[in-house]
Amino acid sequence: MSEHPVPLANILTRRLVWIAAAVLIFNAVAVGIYYGSDRQALEGEVIERIMAQFEADLGEGAERIGTQTRALFETNPGDYGFAVIQPDNRVLDSENRELIPPEAFDTGTFAQDWLTRQESSLGSLLVASHKARVDGENLRLVFVMAGDPAGLLTQALVDEFVTHIWLPILPTALILIAVNALMIRRGIRPVVDAARWARSITPGSPAPPLQDRAFPREIVDLVTATHRSLERLNEALASEKRRTAEAAHALRTPVSVLFARLDGLPAGPGRDQLKADLTHLSRTVNQLLACARADELTVPDSCRANLEEIASKVTAALAPFAYERGVTLSLSTTGLPVIARADAEAVELALTNLVENAILHGGPGEVEIAVNADTTIAVYDQGPGLTSNAMARMFELFWRGEGAAPGGAGLGLAIVARLQRAQGGEVEAVNRDNGGARFTLSYISA
Repeated sequence: MSEHPVPLANILTRRLVWIAAAVLIFNAVAVGIYYGSDRQALEGEVIERIMAQFEADLGEGAERIGTQTRALFETNPGDYGFAVIQPDNRVLDSENRELIPPEAFDTGTFAQDWLTRQESSLGSLLVASHKARVDGENLRLVFVMAGDPAGLLTQALVDEFVTHIWLPILPTALILIAVNALMIRRGIRPVVDAARWARSITPGSPAPPLQDRAFPREIVDLVTATHRSLERLNEALASEKRRTAEAAHALRTPVSVLFARLDGLPAGPGRDQLKADLTHLSRTVNQLLACARADELTVPDSCRANLEEIASKVTAALAPFAYERGVTLSLSTTGLPVIARADAEAVELALTNLVENAILHGGPGEVEIAVNADTTIAVYDQGPGLTSNAMARMFELFWRGEGAAPGGAGLGLAIVARLQRAQGGEVEAVNRDNGGARFTLSYISA
């Protein structure tokens, strides 16, 4: 699963945009086919635009067509021509006059607007005439097109796109996209609220109340089903915790009795081995109890713990254990109280597990405990360091690495992770540059 999934609203909005784009493209193709196949209509658009430009030029008081308009005819002498004719058939202005059929100069014959196509020695000609009144004088404007190197027909087709698609359809499509995107976000708001509610659920805790608002039936069914599943899971989890705690408590008494009976046996290798095995069993029982307590741990905001005092206590308690295994245990502090928002018993248990783990797996040498002013406690060892597989799985319940010391159950580091998570803290494990590993417990400063 992706680490950053795309919100449903974004997916639906993106699909809406693709649909709108497809509609625009379809309309563009349809308009292109329709108008592109109607050459006569496009020619009419070209004639209308040219004649309007002629009238605009002559309407400015000049007797000749403007330089900008004339450039089209000067650049393409074999394809475009025009003439401005007075009622007495006198040519007021023209360009490429040889393209214009002679009969087109007779104002008496062609007094009104007309458009025709004629065949001549120059090929097929499009000839158009337009009656105009400029500054109180009647004039006739004649335009001839033999070819279209300037793309006048193409420009007319583009104008049709702009007029019939981009101007009316594109703004409407954008408005519809914006409105529908807003409606989509409002429509899936119940899903977003239900997802936020689901994320607030924690194992072993009752489901938080859902906001009092009207939800669609499907969301209500989903929330109701989740409630029922959560209740069953909580019951199963509570039962599992209870059985674990009960089993651990039940084992403590027989273990204590066995320790007492071992003291009555004669000294020897057999007794020492039994005592070592019983010590491992006792440690596993205590870890099972700690695991059960870690799942039920809650830390109120008012809870405070002095990390320096706890580290001193753990160091003193584990010093004999370290000495038996040839490990030197040391403690460094700031000399001032370091107060964190944490449960003192949970901090002591987590630190104890880390130090025991360093003593058992760090090899001979020194294990150092360092209390820092930033409400962290670091445990350093001089062992072989951590493999990539160990870094990925060491905090899993019951996981034990290759070559782990005998007698463990794979609970210590998993308990540490659970305790830190319950207190809003973190546990970090890294390899040291000069060999060995460093485990760091971090807490929220009080």
